This record gives sequence, C-alpha cells and structure tokens, in this order.
Amino acid sequence: MKIIKTALHYWFAIVSVFSFLAGWGMLAHSLKPIQPTQVTSVNTASLPALPPIQAYNGGSGNGGGLNFSAPGNQSNYGFPMLRTGGS
Repeated sequence: MKIIKTALHYWFAIVSVFSFLAGWGMLAHSLKPIQPTQVTSVNTASLPALPPIQAYNGGSGNGGGLNFSAPGNQSNYGFPMLRTGGS
C-alpha cells in the first residue's frame, strides 16, 4: 500500500507541473488583444440623469447618510488593534 501511495503522490506532482507548464505555454502563445486605432469618448450630456436613491436620504447632507470613514478621535490605548476570537 505504501508503494501505491508514494507512486500516486509522485504522479500528482508530475501531472501538476506538466499541467502548469502547458497552461503557461498556451497563455504565452495565445493571440494578443487588438488595440483600438481610434479612441472614442462618451458624451455625458446625452446620458439621462438618474433620480436620487430615497433610502439614503436622497443623497443630500453629509455624504447621503453614509459614513465610510473612521472617526479620528478614538484612541485604542490599552486595547490591541486586532482582536480575534480564535484559539
């Protein structure tokens, strides 16, 4: 049983290396994307305006009721920066 297990480990390692090399070779020899010859810009004046989202106070006020920044006056003196519940 030990010989079969060892042979299986070597087989997986060899097949993994050859698969990686084959994929790398296929990616390296694939067709390259065609670069556009003329860059076009979208006219933003022709786009319709969307109504404000009512769930976030209509987008008015200080950021529409969303606060993505952390308060600057908090101090974590005596407390670690990262606390996990792991063992």
